[in-house]
Amino acid sequence: MLKDIYAWLKTIWKKPDKYAELKQFDVLSELSSFELYLLDNFLHKRRFQAGELLYDKDHPLEVIYFILSGEVEVMGPTHPQGHNIVNKLQVLGLIDMFTEDTRSSSAKAKKEVTAYAISRYDLMDLIKQNPHLGLKLLVAFCKTLSNYILNISAIGSATGQ
Repeated sequence: MLKDIYAWLKTIWKKPDKYAELKQFDVLSELSSFELYLLDNFLHKRRFQAGELLYDKDHPLEVIYFILSGEVEVMGPTHPQGHNIVNKLQVLGLIDMFTEDTRSSSAKAKKEVTAYAISRYDLMDLIKQNPHLGLKLLVAFCKTLSNYILNISAIGSATGQ
């Protein structure tokens, strides 16, 4: 842990706003600079062209995505109209993260997408090793999923479903 603190101090000394991009995500906004540093060690930047598949239904769940830019269409049974659009600064894959080992839907880039990816296993390991960080993330994920459920309920009520 001391090694991590030293490495983190070096990053903020050289680049004080290194994690500003991550702090824009609602689910990450409550994390400290050090917690963002720990998370950043597991994130991988990915780019997808318009029309490219991010993942397909029934494929193994490997990563969740933090969408930095672009637009992703998600098609599957957990969406009120059969599909949903995930935009900039939203998280993709949370529903599957806590329910299945395979994807319940498919996701395709509608526009060029840049995203951070983190493997499910790395994220769970990070949560186990850092309980305070894990609690913050899990509370933020719950808020995100609760808002999604409320939005689905509102859509269902408006359409008479």
